[in-house]
Amino acid sequence: MNKLLPFIMAGDPSLAALPQLLAEAKALGIEALEIGLPHSDPIADGPVLQAAAHRAIQRGATPLRVLEMLAGLTESPDLILFTYLNPLLQIGADRLLDLLWPTPVKALLVVDLPDSEEAEFEAKLRTAGFPMIPLLSPTTDIERAKGLLERRPDPGPGHPFAQRFAYVVARLGVTGTGDTTDLAPVRERVAALKAISDRPLAVGFGLSDSAAMAEVRAMGATPVIGSALVQALANGGGLVDILRSRMNG
Repeated sequence: MNKLLPFIMAGDPSLAALPQLLAEAKALGIEALEIGLPHSDPIADGPVLQAAAHRAIQRGATPLRVLEMLAGLTESPDLILFTYLNPLLQIGADRLLDLLWPTPVKALLVVDLPDSEEAEFEAKLRTAGFPMIPLLSPTTDIERAKGLLERRPDPGPGHPFAQRFAYVVARLGVTGTGDTTDLAPVRERVAALKAISDRPLAVGFGLSDSAAMAEVRAMGATPVIGSALVQALANGGGLVDILRSRMNG
């Protein structure tokens, strides 16, 4: 099981710092990492990630520049591109694939792409080896979850975690609001999902301290650290120290 799935916003604290951050994460033993494409109109991101995206945009980070910066990087965990649909449609599937091939990106998490919409676009990316990660919200009942997992299938144990996992949203709302997440219902949902699928699960939204992450690991899932990491980096913290403390919880 993956011990931790970090999220960073590309371009914050700077685009030039991105290769070093990724190299540090890989050296620490991080297998997979979510990387956010800065977007001006996020809907799932809370105030911390919105502020990080706006800082990145002000410093010149665009989807194209981010993907160009990632090209050729080998000292990096497997990356999951966390983004919204509109920037991808503006780039177009063919050009997007050309941009993705030389990068460490293994999959995409497109938070506003509803199930079964833009099916041709999604199928083209999946066929090329860039699957969309299933996103399971607290309102996704088990039957709908079963269908979603079938339509965004697990490529199997021979593939990396970054391409296999399903993302379990721990609570409704946006990220990084400071609200405490009740993990009791999450534990029930994770158990129910494990009963219908053996694919890896990651749990995110509202996890920040080591205790919560240890509790998610006890469920047999991978905890996500997003807003807490982004805020700590913005405050001048070091990625290695921040992640090591959460990995050892």
